[in-house]
Amino acid sequence: MSLLPSASVLQKTLYSALPDFASIAWVEQVGSTNVNLMQDVRSTQSVMGRPALLGAHTQTSGRGRAGRRWQNPPGSTLMFSCAYDVFVPPARLPMLAPVVGIVACEQLRKIAGPAVQDRLLMKWPNDILYDQAKLSGLLVESARPVQRESQHHHVVIVGMGMNLSSAVELTQHLGRKVADWTSVLSDLNDDSGNSEDIALLVARIARAWRDAFAQYEQQGFAAFMERHAQVDALREQQVNVIQDERIVLSGAARGVNQDGCLLVESAGRQHPITIGDISIRPEGQG
Repeated sequence: MSLLPSASVLQKTLYSALPDFASIAWVEQVGSTNVNLMQDVRSTQSVMGRPALLGAHTQTSGRGRAGRRWQNPPGSTLMFSCAYDVFVPPARLPMLAPVVGIVACEQLRKIAGPAVQDRLLMKWPNDILYDQAKLSGLLVESARPVQRESQHHHVVIVGMGMNLSSAVELTQHLGRKVADWTSVLSDLNDDSGNSEDIALLVARIARAWRDAFAQYEQQGFAAFMERHAQVDALREQQVNVIQDERIVLSGAARGVNQDGCLLVESAGRQHPITIGDISIRPEGQG
């Protein structure tokens, strides 16, 4: 049985749970929730207010980081995007990638509770893992709205895809370990993952992102460094930094700095790794 209720049930519950969101929609099918929100931001005819949330049961052109396609077996994936007005200098936008991952991981840990929360971790910059297998991916994009309140006014769009089921099939198909939310609930001996729970999970994360962005505007990434340490899946692991399918650096992961960069120690020196078209893999993983 799918944990996903009907689109209409999800939308109705979200309306009640997010009264301060200006726009909420959940549809059966869309090309990409991120793309749809981005198009609205750039449209001179836009009537959508923010914060905005758009979810879909199926995405025909869903995307992950670095242009990867998000795998979407029907009914087995939770997919939604949110758009927020954020007021920071352009140079501070990339640090929002780990911020959204930290926050989403924290919320999933709170929902899961103490029995399994330590098994939910974030792999920099923002993949969420369960027992070191990928549970959720996040995509953060930004755009300048047509009507800007200041030169630091941006709209940040966060897309989240989380496996609800089919982890065994996906693991075989992708050739790497994949986790799903059904497994988390199973480990809790909890079969209460009903329609309302999924909607409230979405609402909880959407609210937490909004609050985190407000905090980030005031305090920067320094406010999230200790929070990252609590959910860091790479802590003290030997990792490879991969760019264009080549290993460009190997060393030990040493957390993040105040700019949100991953620190990799090699030959006695800590190298800050910036967010971009790179991959970080623990040694021994393909």
